[in-house]
Amino acid sequence: MGFLNYLLMGALAYAAGWAVRLYVLEKGPKPEQPYSLSHPKIKIYLAVFFGIMLLISALLGKFVLGHAGLDVAFVIVNSLVATFVFSFGLSPDHIRHDLPD
Repeated sequence: MGFLNYLLMGALAYAAGWAVRLYVLEKGPKPEQPYSLSHPKIKIYLAVFFGIMLLISALLGKFVLGHAGLDVAFVIVNSLVATFVFSFGLSPDHIRHDLPD
């Protein structure tokens, strides 16, 4: 996999976080505690995405990259980076960009 493939995966991870924020978090009822990366609901979304990325990374390593066995380092690092990028799309800290008049 080349740089552009990883760039595409990062863009998809960011878009997934953005979609969860826009279509799930903002459409639901307003929480008592404002959403931040330490909010329990956000932590659940991050954990679920990390689990999904573990599976996807293992499949990528096996079938796309042709690793003979399970390359644990590749799977963990790839999943952590994708979850980090996902958190930028999910992060409510940057929802409103108050532009000056």
